[in-house]
Amino acid sequence: AVNSVIIIIRYFNFINLHPDNNQKWLLISLFVSGLLATYSSPPITKAVISGLPAEWIAFEAVFSSICVLILGMIWKGTFRHTIIKYFIIFCISECLAGFLMSMYLVFIEYNVWVLAITELIYGNFNCMLVGKCIMAFRAKLWPEKEREVYDNNLSIVSSITSISGFGIALIIMPSLKVALFIWGICCIIDDLGWIIVYF
Repeated sequence: AVNSVIIIIRYFNFINLHPDNNQKWLLISLFVSGLLATYSSPPITKAVISGLPAEWIAFEAVFSSICVLILGMIWKGTFRHTIIKYFIIFCISECLAGFLMSMYLVFIEYNVWVLAITELIYGNFNCMLVGKCIMAFRAKLWPEKEREVYDNNLSIVSSITSISGFGIALIIMPSLKVALFIWGICCIIDDLGWIIVYF
C-alpha cells in the first residue's frame, strides 16, 4: 500500500498535478465524468448533426451566446446571492434532469429533436448557473497562487480525460443508445465533487 502511494505521488509530480484535499474530490469527479462524457460524445454529436438541419447548429450557437450574455449582465446583487444560496439545488436538479432525459431517450422513445432540445436547455441554463457558482466558490477556496495551481490541475486532468475518452472511442465506438446511457451516468457524477466540497 505504501509503495502504491509513493508511485502515485511520483506520477502526480511527473505530470505536475498537485491537488489539495478539496481539489482531490473535484478532480476525481471531473476525471470520471469527463471520461464518460468524451467517450459518449462522438455518437451523440453525430446523431444531432446528421439528424437536424444546419440552421439548428447556427441557432444553438446564437442561443448559447445570448444566454451567456444575459447571465453575465444579471450576475450581480440579489440574483447572484440567491443562485449561490441555492447552489446545491441547482446541482442536484442538473444531475437529475440530464440523467432522467437520457434514460427517457434510451428506454422510452428516441427522438433527435428531444435530444437536441435537451442538450440546449441542459447546457444553457442549469449548467451556466452552476458554472457561475463554481466561479465564485473557486475564488473563495483558493487565493491567487493556489487558484493558479487549481486551474493548472484542471487543465491537466481535462486533457487526460479527453485523450483517454476519445482514444477509447476510436478503438470501441459505442452505439447511440449506449452513448446516451453513459451520458446519463455522466450527468449524475458531473457535479458530485462540488457537492462534496460544498458540504
